[in-house]
Order: sequence, then C-alpha cells, then structure tokens
Amino acid sequence: MNNSESENRNLNVCDLKYLNDLMGGKKHLVKGVLDVFLIQIPEELQCINEAVTKINYAVIKGYAHTMKSTVSIMGISCLTDILQEMEDLSASSTDIENIIMLNQKLNLICNKAIEEIENEKHNYV
Repeated sequence: MNNSESENRNLNVCDLKYLNDLMGGKKHLVKGVLDVFLIQIPEELQCINEAVTKINYAVIKGYAHTMKSTVSIMGISCLTDILQEMEDLSASSTDIENIIMLNQKLNLICNKAIEEIENEKHNYV
C-alpha cells in the first residue's frame, strides 16, 4: 500500500458537523438520526444493488435521488456527484457499465460511512 492509499483509508467520509448544527447539538437527537442512517442505508444499498443487477433504470434513479438527501445530512459530500451521475444516467436509460462502476464506489463509500458511524455513535448518548 502506498502513502496515498494509506491516507485515503484514514480519512473520514462523514462530517457530522451539519447534523450536529441541525440538531442544535442535542446528542440524543443526533444519535437518533445516526441509528436511522444505520438501518436505512444498508436497505437502500441492497435495493439499488438489485436494481443495477436487473438493469432497472427507474429504481436506480429513484434510490439515487433519495440517497442524495440522506448522505448530505451525514456530510458524505463525496457521494453527491456519484449519486447525481447515477440518477442522470438512469433518467436517460443509458450507460449501465458506468452505473455499475459508480455503484461500486457508492457501496465502498457507504460501507466506510457505516463503519465510521458505528464507531462514532457511542459519543452520542
């Protein structure tokens, strides 16, 4: 592993500042949103993965659109462009190969976010 790969592994994908500000710093509210995220994102990933496998552009488009809000609240800004591109490509029912590639990135980043939030959640009691 080179230095840039090592640095990328150590960088957080989530920035919970916006969520903390939105909840007025109330830890129990932030924890509630984190808990919902940990339930919702795996379900949405499963649905979008199935839609990509079945090449169901309408479902891909819908979940990509929905997930943009969820990842924004969690400060996962690196997913905004990925989800927007998935949504746009799905809207035109084109380029499934690119959608597959984007979906792989989506899964990697979401799984890292889930790991981060599971580790961070204990700070919000």
